[in-house]
Amino acid sequence: MYYWFYNVQPKEYTMSDRELIKKLGGVKAISDALGYNYTTVHNWLTRGISRDAKIAHPEIFMQKKVEDVEHIDNYLTEEA
Repeated sequence: MYYWFYNVQPKEYTMSDRELIKKLGGVKAISDALGYNYTTVHNWLTRGISRDAKIAHPEIFMQKKVEDVEHIDNYLTEEA
């Protein structure tokens, strides 16, 4: 028997918003650095990062690869 899905090439791994938040330093680090309420950022763990936050900070929230993500403080020092 032939199964078509055995020949599908794996896509490049993309991280979830939960993983991205963890890599950036966690809920508290993000909320302190960007001025969002702690509860707002915490809700992103289940609901996903808001569209408005991704548009406001694409250099932070729109990373293509896991390896490209740094701690949130590194992005803020580059902007200053």
